[in-house]
Amino acid sequence: SLTKNIGQIKSSKQKWTKLGVSLAVLGCGGAAFYYTRPAKDRRFVRITIGGVGRFFRSSYIATKISLNYMWSTYGLSEDDYRYVETLERVHRQSAEQILEGCLRNGGLYVKLGQGLVIMDHILPKEYIDTLRVLQDKCLVRQPGEVHQLFLEDFGKTVNEIFDSFDEVPIAAASLAQVFKAKTKTGEDVAVKAQYLDLQDRFVGDVTTLTILLKIAAWLHPDFDFAWVLNELKGTLEKELNFINEAKNSEQCARDLKHFTFVHVPKVLWELSSTRVLTTEWIDGIKISETEKLKENQFSLADIDYKLFITFAEQIFHTGFVHADPHPGNILIRKGRNNKAQLVLLDHGLYEHVPNNVRESLRHLWKDMVLNDHAGMKKYSMELGVDDYRTLAEILTQVPQHQVNIVLIQKLSKLDMEILVDHAQNHFDKIMVILRQLPHNILLVIRNINAIRSIARGHGDPINRYKVMARCATQGTFVGYSASSKFGNLIKNLKERIHFEIQLWWGGWKVWLLTNVVKMVEFFGGISIHGLAH
Repeated sequence: SLTKNIGQIKSSKQKWTKLGVSLAVLGCGGAAFYYTRPAKDRRFVRITIGGVGRFFRSSYIATKISLNYMWSTYGLSEDDYRYVETLERVHRQSAEQILEGCLRNGGLYVKLGQGLVIMDHILPKEYIDTLRVLQDKCLVRQPGEVHQLFLEDFGKTVNEIFDSFDEVPIAAASLAQVFKAKTKTGEDVAVKAQYLDLQDRFVGDVTTLTILLKIAAWLHPDFDFAWVLNELKGTLEKELNFINEAKNSEQCARDLKHFTFVHVPKVLWELSSTRVLTTEWIDGIKISETEKLKENQFSLADIDYKLFITFAEQIFHTGFVHADPHPGNILIRKGRNNKAQLVLLDHGLYEHVPNNVRESLRHLWKDMVLNDHAGMKKYSMELGVDDYRTLAEILTQVPQHQVNIVLIQKLSKLDMEILVDHAQNHFDKIMVILRQLPHNILLVIRNINAIRSIARGHGDPINRYKVMARCATQGTFVGYSASSKFGNLIKNLKERIHFEIQLWWGGWKVWLLTNVVKMVEFFGGISIHGLAH
């Protein structure tokens, strides 16, 4: 029996030894095969393995967040004081997990994270504060990656192309890093280098996100965002082609050339490719660095006026709309008149808005000022939406709970509470409207939300609605102005005067009502929350 046991042990050891040797041979053979393959083949293997890792990491984070919300708030009613404290804690924990996931996954995940930041009118403060770093957070990459990129795209090393090249990135977009370099002719330039593996892993990442969003929609039917990703897929594919971005920047410069307070960096075509974009170097201050802007004697009101008029021009007139104007993509510098000049960066994501859609938008905005409900309904239906009030709320980001449409300069705490409450309690209605709208309006709404978020960070020094309304209305008067008939000219003048009176009177009524309510509440009367309902 002892001899038999010893024999079994020896046999077992021999089997494990053979298995270990086999695995070692396979491992060494696999490693030898891997390292003898070309760089692109090795990258494909890493991307395949990494894609599996990103899928499970994203699934784990989504599951953890969902369970955290369910478990932490279980048994707590919304009236319980512990509910608010618990929810704030879970918001913060969830935002930190999403941030970690975005940074570790990189690429498309960072792009979507940036999209969440501009939704500060809907998402809790904890999410916005945590995810804001994604606007210019540099992702850690392999040191030699940029050299491999230049070899693949130009057939030359970085040192052969540039006189000097700082390999420490100064910033990062969601899809690329930005470096400072000097050309052989001595010109300082910004070099935007796409992450080497991004185009190869794009399809896999989109598939992963589509699966996760479909699962989320199955668990929470009111939160179906899969269709949004489908809408953006084609646009994101274009954004990965930097030649397309270079062409976009030149068209933007042509469209806005009559605005001397706007500058678009010049493209150096000979130093650009589908994955590398080289432009002139611009020194400036990020538009979100409020204190720094003040220290340099910039007027926030002047900056915001120029910001609104610039993007209103694109939305209502040129139809070629920058769809990603987050703070990291706009710099401020001194112009020729020593006042603020806007420098527009990152032109990868644009939307073409056809004239018929712009026409409906212009008239809708005009009728919101005039409180012409029949007109609002008409132009809203031309955009495919029946509920014109909710559409007005989506476009203006102002709670429209009164009889007349209101366009106010600065949202009060109450307004924010009402807006968040509407977004949460009427989410299904909002999603239906977003699906009804023409697909190119989605990125227009993103643009409006982005500049609204920037202005809010400045303290809303001017009324953006009035600026955008005046710009929109110019389009509705063009037909009359082009006519030489005296009667039409008089009609044009009367409409303009009526419009300006309504614009002024609407703002005055809101200011008067707000201050009356504050006085009543101050002297112990009805609460402002009571009036809201």
